Amino acid sequence: MKHLYSLFLKLSFFGCHSHPREGGEHGSPVIFWIPAFARMGMTLKGNLNKVSSSTRSIFFLFFLLTPFSSQALVQDVSRSSQLDVNVTLYPQEMALIKEKRTAFVKEGINKLLIKDVPSSILMDTFLFQVLPPSLPLTVLEYTFQAAHITREELLQRSVGDMVQLLGTTATPTSAKLLALDGDDAIVEAMDIIFAIKKNRVAFPHLPYTLVPEALITLKVTASKEEESLFEMGYLTKGFSWDAAYTIIVDSTGHHLDLNNWITVRNQSGVDIKNGHFRIAHTQQTNERFYEIEHPISVANQSTKNISWFAARNLTPANSLRIYPKNNIIVNEEGVVMKPPVETWLSVQNEASKGLGVPLPEGTIKVFKRNPDGSLFYIGENKTSPILLEKSLSLRLGTTKEITAEMRQTDYRKLGAHVVESGYRLDLKNTTDSPKQVMVFQNVSGEWVILRETHSHDEDEKRLKWTLSLAPQEEVSLRYRIRMNVQ
Repeated sequence: MKHLYSLFLKLSFFGCHSHPREGGEHGSPVIFWIPAFARMGMTLKGNLNKVSSSTRSIFFLFFLLTPFSSQALVQDVSRSSQLDVNVTLYPQEMALIKEKRTAFVKEGINKLLIKDVPSSILMDTFLFQVLPPSLPLTVLEYTFQAAHITREELLQRSVGDMVQLLGTTATPTSAKLLALDGDDAIVEAMDIIFAIKKNRVAFPHLPYTLVPEALITLKVTASKEEESLFEMGYLTKGFSWDAAYTIIVDSTGHHLDLNNWITVRNQSGVDIKNGHFRIAHTQQTNERFYEIEHPISVANQSTKNISWFAARNLTPANSLRIYPKNNIIVNEEGVVMKPPVETWLSVQNEASKGLGVPLPEGTIKVFKRNPDGSLFYIGENKTSPILLEKSLSLRLGTTKEITAEMRQTDYRKLGAHVVESGYRLDLKNTTDSPKQVMVFQNVSGEWVILRETHSHDEDEKRLKWTLSLAPQEEVSLRYRIRMNVQ
């Protein structure tokens, strides 16, 4: 016993000091103890039975306590560990997902298998951050595997592995897959190499390079064993959204009810459970966001309509509008145009008017209620985002109360890139009550009004004239525009 203990000390000293380069990067003596024990085992082979049981116990206890390098802890991190998920939906089926999860880590290297993630992640956008009070983790690497399992993938990734063969009892039940050749698989079994149809090859397990679901493998090092709280974020494809409105105008045209819905479509490959959603109208830095106040769940391959805003008994303003279809930079002299006079309802987006929240762009379907309470469909409007202080406007149709006739009175091309166009718009009020008409002219690039009979206002990329007509009155609007055609 004493002799054996002295031998252990000598082996330990030999491993630590005699050949430090063979002990790994930290000069560990482990590599020497193993062959030393093997040589000692050969020497003691004939005498091992003579060694007492207590001596053998000390021998194997010492062997087990030898500091071998530890293996990485591999842990599934599924949705069950998810504490919070936030989804920001952008145009072009893009979404930013941020989620918090927990995972148990031990001191040293850990592999976290993060499951329940979208199949269309853009992995160059992956972000990872440990949250207090957890200690920091060092990220060594991360990989993403998409779920893409086909028979051909299984065959290609099983070359060199043992597979099962389906067939008659005369066929071997297992073989080594050597290669693929068209519709055949080349296999080796019982020292015989032969070909078999691919559809007769079965697989005892899934190759490690294939996964049945999208998976992020995160390799990290931890300084302490603990339950770690972390946040990760990434961009992904597979989500889309749009907004829709339904508006019901009462029979008098003096009041309306509004309902706004946001439709979310999930084609990402993963379910979203109790997610906090918000909608981004653009991908610019000064984004406008529409927050959905309550958490929602949207299963993969599903569509959900979410009530965004509703208002009742709004009082709209009535207006008559003309949007000429003329083209300023084109010679249209001699052409008589009869632009329609449209009837519109509008509500200012203010709390005092019953609104007061930013509204996303979308499609508005307008209905009108008959005196008997029934509904009929008027038509559809497209609206851009309606910010605060802007107007929600609805086109209800056209009217014959005002007649309109328009013509180009002059056209000149000044050089290669500049034109001048003159127009005359004749309006007539055919009713016995006063009317007001707004005329909108689209403009682009650099332009200037040279002459006009009525003062204009600028409305985004349009000019607007407001004309008042007494009962049975005729009014002519004339204006001349110089525009750069580049």
